[in-house]
Amino acid sequence: MWPIHLNLGFKVVYYYEGFYFLVSILAAAILIIHRFRKAGLDAGVFTRSLTWILLGSILGARIFHFLFWDVQAMLTSPLAFFRIWEGGLSITGGLVGGVITAFICFSRAKVDFWRYFAAASPAVLIGQAIGRVGCFLNGDAWGIPTRVPWGVSLPKFGTLLPEWKADHRVPGEAWTWCVNQGFTNPAALTTVPLHPTQIYEALGDLLLAGMLVFLGRTLAKRDGPWPIVLWFHLGGYSVLRFGLEFLHGDRDVTVWAGMTALQIGLLAFAMLSRALFIRAGSQANH
Repeated sequence: MWPIHLNLGFKVVYYYEGFYFLVSILAAAILIIHRFRKAGLDAGVFTRSLTWILLGSILGARIFHFLFWDVQAMLTSPLAFFRIWEGGLSITGGLVGGVITAFICFSRAKVDFWRYFAAASPAVLIGQAIGRVGCFLNGDAWGIPTRVPWGVSLPKFGTLLPEWKADHRVPGEAWTWCVNQGFTNPAALTTVPLHPTQIYEALGDLLLAGMLVFLGRTLAKRDGPWPIVLWFHLGGYSVLRFGLEFLHGDRDVTVWAGMTALQIGLLAFAMLSRALFIRAGSQANH
C-alpha cells in the first residue's frame, strides 16, 4: 500500500490518484502503439489524436464521478468539476469518454475505427488493470469487510512526497468509512480486512483482455466483423463492474432492487452491448 500525499509547496494534495492514473495511461498508450504496428495499422493516427482522446477520457471520468458519486458537491460548487487535482476520476467514465472521442477523431481521419479499436482493446484493458492496481495502492474503491485469507487492511495515513514521511494530518477515506460503520476501532492505524475489489477488477480486466486477444485473432482470419470487439469489450466490462459493485465499500446508495444508479446504468449498457454484438455478427453473416 502506498497512498500518496503530494506536497506542491503551495498546497498538499491528499491521496493523490493522478500519479497512478498517469502510469496507466502511459502503459496503455505504449501497448496500443505496439499493437497497431503489429497489426499493420498506422500508429500515427493514434498519436496525433492522443491529446484529444486523453481530454475526452478525463472529461468522461469527471462527469461519471460527479454524476454517480458526488453530484451534491458539484451542485454546491460547480467549479469543483474543474479542480482535478482534488481527485475524483471514474475509470468507467474515462473508458466511455475515451471511446467516444476516439471514434470522432478516427472518423475525421477517415480510417476504420472498428478495426483500430479491435487492435487497441486488449491494451486498453491492461491499462485499466494497472489503474486499478493504482487504486489499490492508493486505498481508493475499497471493498467491504471480509474474513477471506486475502482480505487487506488499509492504512489510516499516507506518505507525504517529496519529503518521504508519514503524514498524520488527514486519515484515508477507507479508514474513516470503517470507523463510521463501526468496523474499525478509532485508535487503530489500519482498517479491518477488506475485500481487495481493486485487485479483483484488475484480474477481471486481464481475463477480459485475454478473451479479446483470442477474439481478435479469430476475426483476423476472416477480416471481421470488427464492431463486435467493441461491444464485447464494453459489455464484458459492464458485467464485471456490475458484479463487483456489490462488494464495494464506497458503494453509493441503492435506488432500486438493491442496486445503485451506476449498477442500473451498467446493467442497461451490458444488455445494449449484447444486442449490438449479436446485430453486428448477424449483419456480417448476410
